[in-house]
Amino acid sequence: MPVIYLIRHGQASFGAENYDALSEHGWEQSRVLGRHLREQNLGAPRVLCGAMQRHRETAEAALGALNLPVEWHTDGGFNEYDHQSLMRVHWPESQDREVLTRWMSEQPQPRRAFQARFEEALRRWQRGGDDYPETWPAFRERVLASLYSLANGLERGDSALVFTSGGAISVAIQHLLELDDEALITFNRGLVNTSVTRLLVNTGRLRLATLNEHLHLSGDLLTYR
Repeated sequence: MPVIYLIRHGQASFGAENYDALSEHGWEQSRVLGRHLREQNLGAPRVLCGAMQRHRETAEAALGALNLPVEWHTDGGFNEYDHQSLMRVHWPESQDREVLTRWMSEQPQPRRAFQARFEEALRRWQRGGDDYPETWPAFRERVLASLYSLANGLERGDSALVFTSGGAISVAIQHLLELDDEALITFNRGLVNTSVTRLLVNTGRLRLATLNEHLHLSGDLLTYR
């Protein structure tokens, strides 16, 4: 039975101008993942990658550690939602780095406080009614379209590695478990960097086999953002 491995990217570079790049931690997480995947009997997997830099860098590090060719098919359907546009609509002041830094410094638990604000922005996006470059239904539809396109092209014994983001993986989980929209936030909050979520494919139909596997990580390599 074909298997799809949905892989969340490694930790991104917090505080850097280019948030889309992996941190040194993220590169190491990705190499550890690749060494772990050597034990999975993947054969010659198909490799798909979202178009974002953190997807490509995670794929580069993991495939290198897997001793596989560092090459993939790029599919923008597996890109993350645009978190910056969500925050611009919900909390315009957050676009001013000085204002945001000052606000964070005033919070007893800055990361938790920011996460709460961000989840408010996600819920507002899901409710609709505001002007976003991509709506919540459109995001779901493009992720699922890419996922089922991949599933329908796999044959018995095939495997596929998909390097993507937490939002896209959460959409797949929400869809397969037939959960409400809040599941995006619940799962996106708990998905570990370079975690693996496995899907089984049966004549184009998908079944969730495992969720958020991260036994390859320990100590300070275990991160969520």
